[in-house]
Amino acid sequence: MFLFVIIAIATRNAWWLLGAPIAAYALAWFSHFFIEGNNPATFGHPFGSLRADFRMYRLMLTGQLGRELERMGISEE
Repeated sequence: MFLFVIIAIATRNAWWLLGAPIAAYALAWFSHFFIEGNNPATFGHPFGSLRADFRMYRLMLTGQLGRELERMGISEE
């Protein structure tokens, strides 16, 4: 995903930025279907899933994700 951003910067072509979320969701969906054996929430609740993604990004960027995971009883490992 970051490769798409790097390529966009290096080539000064913003069209590469469209590939970043596509690659991210493709990897997530593959993981859900073939590794975890479940369906991604994106299919049933697309807007809720997107909202949760942005919330998680915000928590990660502000350094609060670890505390939130701990509050929810989820290990960072």
